[in-house]
Amino acid sequence: MKPKMLYMRKTPIESALILYLLAAGLVMFPYQWLGNLFTQDEQTAGFLGLGILRILFSGVMLLLAFHMGIRKTLAVRGGWRALLVALPALVIAVNNLPIVALAQGTAAVTGSAGEIAAFALQCVGVGLFEEMAFRGVIFPFVLGKTGTGRKGRFIAVLASSAAFGLLHLVNLLGGFSGGVFLQVGYSFLIGCMLSVVMFCGGGVFVCAFIHAVYNFCGNVVFELGEGAFWDIWCPEEIVLTAIVAVAAGVFFFFALKNGKPDYAEAFAVYPPKTSGSAGVNAQTGAVGNPGEAGDGKQAAAEEAAGGINADGAEGIASPEAEERVGASAPEKDGSGGGASADGDTQ
Repeated sequence: MKPKMLYMRKTPIESALILYLLAAGLVMFPYQWLGNLFTQDEQTAGFLGLGILRILFSGVMLLLAFHMGIRKTLAVRGGWRALLVALPALVIAVNNLPIVALAQGTAAVTGSAGEIAAFALQCVGVGLFEEMAFRGVIFPFVLGKTGTGRKGRFIAVLASSAAFGLLHLVNLLGGFSGGVFLQVGYSFLIGCMLSVVMFCGGGVFVCAFIHAVYNFCGNVVFELGEGAFWDIWCPEEIVLTAIVAVAAGVFFFFALKNGKPDYAEAFAVYPPKTSGSAGVNAQTGAVGNPGEAGDGKQAAAEEAAGGINADGAEGIASPEAEERVGASAPEKDGSGGGASADGDTQ
């Protein structure tokens, strides 16, 4: 099966907006009816329906990513270094559990094993869908517009995470609550953290796992337990959370600032170049896709085909990749004959 939506790559921001609206529409899709097919318990049915539906919608986003030529986003690509970047994010997720209140006995989980399993399924479904949509599809489009240089990567992380946080305003449709605005805030922060994990090669599945753990730990007591709000958010818990959050914030800032863009370059969606700059340039030897080579005829053929190579991926070079190629090109007639780029660089 060949990709059929590569045209979306021509306008990254507009495409990201379309995908954002699609994600918002899928989030608002009713789900209770699906859970009622399995159980008559309203709460458990809600958990099951939401979890199953979000998993199915994750498949929709995955299919769209394939047809838009977005690759190398799912699995860990940065090896143990990427997992080390993800580790503080996992600590943040686990710390979302009211550890102090549970240890002091002022909070407890009272749900049955079946209810806890259904809630865990909901957390997995929500985490997988939101990470597939935002870190796996929307973030690559935004990154393709801003570039992977230091300035560009920070803009991409902040912009895509702000959009992720604002998505949670749809919860106001269920009734006004000040807690929704709090949810928007911490969703923005979680989005920033997981975007950094993604940038450093962590992959969608790692981000989805952390997201699911975060949701489970933060809501299991409220959904399936007992404990007053101020018992859960006691002074000790607030201090512990603040210390962990500040330490993680500093860590992720420098992880993004100093991280190499290699893994992000593999999935960033850059718009096609014009005037024959995609593919191989016969005069300078600059390469549109690193590792590919060819003569002027091949470049002309790729240009005529819209910059799409035999594997279905567009022959698009990032600004950083073009500059690296241009800097390493052999000199001709005593002049530095390499192509240069105008985009952000590392």
